[in-house]
Amino acid sequence: MTSCAFSSSVPTPVGVKTFVPPPLPHPQHPTRFTTSLPCDELSALGQEDGDEAVPVPDNLLSTPRMVRNAVYSFVNPEDQSKNAFLLSWNKEFAKELGVDINKIERSQWSEQELDNLVKVLTGGGRKIPIPQQGEQETDKGPRETLPWAHCYGGHQFGYYAGQLGDGRAISLYETVNPATGQSWELQLKGAGKTPYSRFADGYAVLRSSIREYLCAEAVASLDVASSRSLAILSTETMVMREEGGEPGSIVCRVAPSWVRFGSFEIFFYRKDRINLRRLAEYVCDEVFKLPRDDPQDTAAFTEIFRKVDLEATSKLETDEPKHVSAAVDGEAQGAPATEKQPKAHYRNRFAKMFEQVAYKTAIMVSGWQAIGFCHGVMNTDNMSILGLTIDFGPYAFLDKYDPQFICNHSDSEGRYSFQQQPGICLWNLGRLALTLENLIGAQERVDDLDWLRQQETDTEKEEQLKEGAKDIVVEILNKSFRDVFLKDYRRRMNEKFGLGGANQVEDEDLTKIVVPALSWMDDYEVDYHQFYRALADYKVQGANTVDKNGTQIEALVKRLLPTPVHMARGSIAVEEIKEWLEPYHTRLVRSDALKDDQARRVRMNKVNPAFVLRNWVAQRVIERVTESVMKTREESTEEDPDKDLLDRILWMCHHPFGEEGGSQSEEKTTTADGTCEITRNDAGLEVYGEYVGPVPEWGQGIQCSCSS
Repeated sequence: MTSCAFSSSVPTPVGVKTFVPPPLPHPQHPTRFTTSLPCDELSALGQEDGDEAVPVPDNLLSTPRMVRNAVYSFVNPEDQSKNAFLLSWNKEFAKELGVDINKIERSQWSEQELDNLVKVLTGGGRKIPIPQQGEQETDKGPRETLPWAHCYGGHQFGYYAGQLGDGRAISLYETVNPATGQSWELQLKGAGKTPYSRFADGYAVLRSSIREYLCAEAVASLDVASSRSLAILSTETMVMREEGGEPGSIVCRVAPSWVRFGSFEIFFYRKDRINLRRLAEYVCDEVFKLPRDDPQDTAAFTEIFRKVDLEATSKLETDEPKHVSAAVDGEAQGAPATEKQPKAHYRNRFAKMFEQVAYKTAIMVSGWQAIGFCHGVMNTDNMSILGLTIDFGPYAFLDKYDPQFICNHSDSEGRYSFQQQPGICLWNLGRLALTLENLIGAQERVDDLDWLRQQETDTEKEEQLKEGAKDIVVEILNKSFRDVFLKDYRRRMNEKFGLGGANQVEDEDLTKIVVPALSWMDDYEVDYHQFYRALADYKVQGANTVDKNGTQIEALVKRLLPTPVHMARGSIAVEEIKEWLEPYHTRLVRSDALKDDQARRVRMNKVNPAFVLRNWVAQRVIERVTESVMKTREESTEEDPDKDLLDRILWMCHHPFGEEGGSQSEEKTTTADGTCEITRNDAGLEVYGEYVGPVPEWGQGIQCSCSS
């Protein structure tokens, strides 16, 4: 059986029109994921070599079913290319992905290139050119991709849900940017049914596609790891949801890997140790590039440490009276007790893999908490092993600061509220650790497969494996998650407050400045993002103490508090803000680097966004883009001011910080995509138009559901 992700096309006969490739990066051949891991038996039939191949109809490949002993299934996207069109193309990310530099801009494409791009990204074609170097003449030319859907399980709202998998996402192919060496996996969301669709239709509606397309880029632009968006397309598919038919859409989203915590869970709960290990080996080798455990290192560890353990065990098993062995150990009556030395633990590659996952997850969630991002559905099947923000559903950026904010109205108990996110990440890591505990617990003997098999088939011995993993896992969760989270959160918050970078963090910054400021925001319903932009204007030069800044503080409070709150409690808010402003002010004036008001303002406005993809902004964009799509489909001759709205909003997501730090004078400029000429003053916010400023009353506290 072959497990390659591409099949060679027949050479083009003389006189036949030459294939014009879409402006996409070259596929990697063969594909790492599908060649390294087992495919389900049904979809593998069509990939056999020679006469053994058994063609399997597409409708059978995509039939929802239980899939066992497999990490993925080959499945073709449903052809939705008829009357489909490109809504937006992310040229900024196209560069990073490795698209030909001469094909980055849509203006550089021929009509046929655009048509072929739309076909490939909507299931109407699968031919992609491969690099020509080093190939046989008969193999040159385009190949057809062999797309696949990923099989995984997961805990949903705290309960294991069994087989889940890519129910409407289909991976098209892998690619490697030759300039950077970075691998990427292109995936189509909304591409139709897969074996993992269960009772769903495999489609995505336009509103959810817009939300994911924009938010992935907004999060990445705020320095938080995320999947990326390459393109969004409109299809003529009408998708039935709770409120009736909605226009369909497909997003081409991209990540270095789409493996999730739930990818391991499905094999663990099925007691499929063989495929669990195969997946773990793949992640170690291909995703994290971890070296194999060195036999010399493991032998040396065994010689040094296991000998000590055996001697200690032997000593305890002697027939000496208890008081004798206690005296030897320094524990006899009247003698000081000695501290027992902790057992030595060998961290094999699977422990190191888990350590990497914990570290990256900590960095991700510290970023969420700093930028005010609430994910909404932190199930283990939505947790990336690379610590990427993925699966953008009912997410929200905070409006007013509310640590208990719940963005998903299906989350009645607040399991995934804003303040719970770090704890949920830790809980999810615990679920992942559970799947790996035998591999981690085997320590230096993890590659002694006969020995490991004996341990796993004996209940008592398997318990020893789990016990051997316990201390390693706990230490990783303490050091690679808790400590890393706290350190990175301190760094991010110090930068947001203008207190310098990682090397300038002081012990009391968090407890005396950051936490009291957050509490004050919560008490007075202050907008989380506007708070930092306003604080950037706070001046300390010429005022050695807070008391000399009374007028400025009153103006700051008036600027930040909602009008009704200011009218009712403004004077109290002024007095209470001084409680944390005093140590903040003192911290600034005692540092020459920090007390420069203009320099500090520039630094703060480079990390605190003026434009935020709030839910009301996303909703307004959805409404206007949907109306624009309907006009296009109806071939309306009416002028459409929103035809390029998605491109403009995408530009804002990529450039959320305004033009702070530039010239004080006004100047005319044009956005990167050439869509709108504006006049900017030194605040530089006109480019954002109606999408910055106070949250409209109708847009406050919007919650979304998981339905998409």
